[in-house]
Amino acid sequence: MTIPKKASLFAMLIMIMMVAAACGDKADNTAATNDPTPTETTTGTGSEPANTEETENTEPATEESKEIDNSQDVELGTTEKGSYTNDYFGVSLKLPKAWVFQDAEGMNELTSASTEAIAGDDETKKKQIELSQTKTLNLLMASKYPLDGGQVGPSAIAIAEKVSLLQGIRTGKDYLEATKKVMVDSQFPYDYKEITTETIGGKEMDLMQITMDPGDGSTVTQDYYSTIIEGYAFNFIFTYMDDKTKAEIDTIKKSVQFK
Repeated sequence: MTIPKKASLFAMLIMIMMVAAACGDKADNTAATNDPTPTETTTGTGSEPANTEETENTEPATEESKEIDNSQDVELGTTEKGSYTNDYFGVSLKLPKAWVFQDAEGMNELTSASTEAIAGDDETKKKQIELSQTKTLNLLMASKYPLDGGQVGPSAIAIAEKVSLLQGIRTGKDYLEATKKVMVDSQFPYDYKEITTETIGGKEMDLMQITMDPGDGSTVTQDYYSTIIEGYAFNFIFTYMDDKTKAEIDTIKKSVQFK
């Protein structure tokens, strides 16, 4: 599988997370898709209705519907040179000031470029991606090097996707297992480690680590962290290549704080 050079490795991996909870028979096919999630910016805050209310559900309000009601107050968070803060998800972290931060337009370009690489001519998968996009918040994307500069380096990504109990997504592990299924079905050349649990910033998160050979003899490692917060699968994706770049990522991980 190839992916456009401009999109780089990171675009593909962002999209994988975005389609994970909408894949297969667990997809929430009754979700309303007329209220697309805005990806206005990762700088400042904004409202994000992400309406995934079940249109055919006539049952009394459940815990799931309460979570959906709470989504109206979601915010994208504040990105500044050297930090990211999101009060809705109760998380903050520090980043190197010299790193490059993608704005909303840049993130949208990357996700659009990777859609074709993942879905190809598969219209069903393309629709799954589109459905997932209506429920996904692009919160943070920071990398050591510009993504269109041809140089691959460490990066940190934060995204959140509205999930439903009808999809069988109740824990971060459930979300990561769905993510892995998308990767395997799409025949990405990854090696997977068993999903484990790790505490970051005081919060227990499920972790799936993958590695891949980009074709130049090096190894790219990605740590996928996931947990459920306010009806969203909240995710970090940390990318590194060697001991030096892993040390940079470890410094970022240690700075993460959950309220």
